[in-house]
Amino acid sequence: MKNIIVMNGEIDWPEYFPGYAVHHRRIQQSSWLYHQGTLWIFDASGGQRVDAVLWRIGAIKPHPGQRHALELIRMAGVPCLNPASVLLRGYDRLSMLNDLREAELPIQSFSVTLGERVLDLLYPNFPVVLKVGNFHGGFGKMRVEGEEQWADARDMTFITEDYATLEPYIDYARDIRCLAVGEQIWAMVRRGTSWKANTQTQEYKIIPVPPQLEIYTRCAMKHLQADVLALDFLEKHDRSYVLLESNDIPGFSGFPVTVREAVALRLCAKLEGNAGLSKRDNGLHGV
Repeated sequence: MKNIIVMNGEIDWPEYFPGYAVHHRRIQQSSWLYHQGTLWIFDASGGQRVDAVLWRIGAIKPHPGQRHALELIRMAGVPCLNPASVLLRGYDRLSMLNDLREAELPIQSFSVTLGERVLDLLYPNFPVVLKVGNFHGGFGKMRVEGEEQWADARDMTFITEDYATLEPYIDYARDIRCLAVGEQIWAMVRRGTSWKANTQTQEYKIIPVPPQLEIYTRCAMKHLQADVLALDFLEKHDRSYVLLESNDIPGFSGFPVTVREAVALRLCAKLEGNAGLSKRDNGLHGV
């Protein structure tokens, strides 16, 4: 029976993969071995050959071992959703923004600073949003509304060696997430508990995909060569759209169960597409 490794995330994936051995593992507790063309994963429960990976590690606080593990998955040619090469490109927020710019999508204008006291060189028109580092989920982000707050924010960034981005605050009408799996696309309108979009969702509603957002979503999927992708848009009061970010490890909460079914079908198709690969003696003992 082939092994599907689910890295972090939801624990109920076995019901979506009948006929496969599904193993839930946490990146923080796992070790890896690439040997003679085969990838293995180990934790306290033992070791398994890695035949496919469902990568569900969010980017709220990136773990140092993530990039190394993804490179091993890529090296072994193991089917992964999303592909390891796609996840590696989206690992850092600046890399993600570069891809969206190259795809000519309507991303928010922003400035980036790297180095001590560089923020002191900027004189923004308030309100603005300051984001520090490679965090999602609303972490490392604050709205700055005046000079006194701006001085405090600059002082706070002095203690980090990470980069910071600065962008105008948008008084938006709607927060819309588009979620694509293969050729299928869903859209959700969300309302949170604070000014931060796409976090702390309090109310949500599935809506027909706005035609313009469908175009943008398919463009991003094609550019990134992704299997699954979420795009977070703000709809302004003039009905225009601004793209905040893409997420190649999106959450599925609030979306219909057909989303996860589509994810499982897509990974199975990738796995069975590798069925004809030659099998080799793994050369390992006790595994």
